[in-house]
Amino acid sequence: MRNEMLKNVTNLADVTFSSKFISSFKKVLKKLYHYESYMDFLIIPSILNKKTLSYIPLLNYTDRYSNDVKDLLELGKENEFQIRALNFDYTDFKKNDTVTMRIETKNQSSENLFANSVKSRCRNKIRNSIKKQDFTLKYGNDSKSIDDFYKIFSETMYKHGTPVLDKNLFISLADEFKSDIIFYNAFDKDKVIATMCIMIDGNLAWYPWGGVDIEYSRKLAGYFIYWKTLQHICDTKQIEIFDFGRSSYGGSTYNFKSQFGAKPIKIDIIRSNEADIYSKYSLASNIWKKLPKNVVDFIGPKICKYLVDL
Repeated sequence: MRNEMLKNVTNLADVTFSSKFISSFKKVLKKLYHYESYMDFLIIPSILNKKTLSYIPLLNYTDRYSNDVKDLLELGKENEFQIRALNFDYTDFKKNDTVTMRIETKNQSSENLFANSVKSRCRNKIRNSIKKQDFTLKYGNDSKSIDDFYKIFSETMYKHGTPVLDKNLFISLADEFKSDIIFYNAFDKDKVIATMCIMIDGNLAWYPWGGVDIEYSRKLAGYFIYWKTLQHICDTKQIEIFDFGRSSYGGSTYNFKSQFGAKPIKIDIIRSNEADIYSKYSLASNIWKKLPKNVVDFIGPKICKYLVDL
């Protein structure tokens, strides 16, 4: 039995996505990108006609633990494949390890989190972002919320040299997940300046996509939206884990999320051919950042369906 292969879940950190969440996410990808299935995998085509089996595209990790992928390895052994799974036993972290950053929030109000988890310097920056700026937070999953989110998200992806996902993906996710996907947008008067997309799966809240206007990053907009979003989720949802999403261990986003009390959990990215996700696309990323914004806005959404490592 597959359940017998699972490691025992002994604490709240040992939470991954549910099978229902994975099924719904796959449904959206198949409808939008017309991916075909191969058993539990989705088949990712490439522009060069090479196919890769993925479990599962666009997700930082899946419903599997690293010690529960033997059947997937058997299915994919004669193909190119990629599997993402959480490894809760991994503790010897090294620079550039792929991790997800988490805070345990069970039985904690946002007030307790602020006092006990958020580091003092971070607390001061959050206070300054609230007191010294005239920022406001809005949230929802309607078309206006998605439009505001996408403006900042697309600019952020361009800044990082990454093709931006199709806006229709977020429209489709909102249609499928309903109230379990929320787009948080920070404003300076009428101007959207920062954004976070949060997906909820039972007692897990996950932050996969977002960004901050580079001008407002210096005005602490990142601290404002991270805290206000975390505060709202903790005080209005029955959440036990808030997952700040993927980072490179020791990198800038890792250090930023650590200030809020987030701790790393290793993401194992298991491939038929081993590769370093953070160096593999460095040349392509540098080229992408030099292309005109209108060009990448047109091309990016069209090629994302062919990219395994987004």
